[in-house]
Amino acid sequence: MRATIDRIEAGRLLPPDDLKRLGLSPRRLLRVVLETVDDEDDISITEMNAKGGAFNHLADEPDLYSDTDLIERNEDFVR
Repeated sequence: MRATIDRIEAGRLLPPDDLKRLGLSPRRLLRVVLETVDDEDDISITEMNAKGGAFNHLADEPDLYSDTDLIERNEDFVR
């Protein structure tokens, strides 16, 4: 996986000792490219959506079709 974070302050990423060693002010804006070296922690798009709550609103919506509706619509196939 590869991701880019644009315009983040160095002080939010690095401890003071590392900032000093690199000669960076804590308020210096950086562009950071993150690249994983293994797939161990990768999660699927479905897991991201679930963890992010992308479909939580659907729990409040009524079901459009019940099992009974499906049986009524397909009686010829059920028997």
